[in-house]
Amino acid sequence: MSNSNGLQLLPENRKSISIKVPGENIPIYIGSFLVALVFLIAGGLSIYSNGLKNKIAAKDGEILVLENRRDKQAEQKLIILSKQLGVTSQILKNHIYWSVGFSKIESAMQSQIQFKSFSANLAEKTVNFQALSDSYTTVAKQLAAFISDDAIKDVTLNNVNILTSGKLDFNAKIDFNELKFIKK
Repeated sequence: MSNSNGLQLLPENRKSISIKVPGENIPIYIGSFLVALVFLIAGGLSIYSNGLKNKIAAKDGEILVLENRRDKQAEQKLIILSKQLGVTSQILKNHIYWSVGFSKIESAMQSQIQFKSFSANLAEKTVNFQALSDSYTTVAKQLAAFISDDAIKDVTLNNVNILTSGKLDFNAKIDFNELKFIKK
């Protein structure tokens, strides 16, 4: 329609008028960037999750292999042995060592003393003995030797008799501290 009977109604060339407003597309760009970022993070987390699932499956397989190798009867026996050793160690810990007490008595003995009878009572924490001595001085030294040991609490002298042979027959009772006398 450029020329209709010599009359031109529309101009031959058209000019387009465009108005650009600065910053009008920024929200679109930011939104697109955030959507892309969310998809990247979701993809990364998905890949990481799959990797962890694979590792868990591998460890489960290793656990099953180890579980199949277990000897459950041997484990049960080891558990029983462990309990028995615990009981045994407790028994040994509370064990009474009469040999310790007897060696204390032996080391305190005077050479002129001879035992006639000897008995010990753990419940009463006493040692009773009947012995022979050559003199009152030896008996006194013997009692002093017993009292000087810190494991012995007290010594009681009973029934001193003079025999026809000139020796003294006497009875004595030793009270002892159990922890120091017969325990290690």
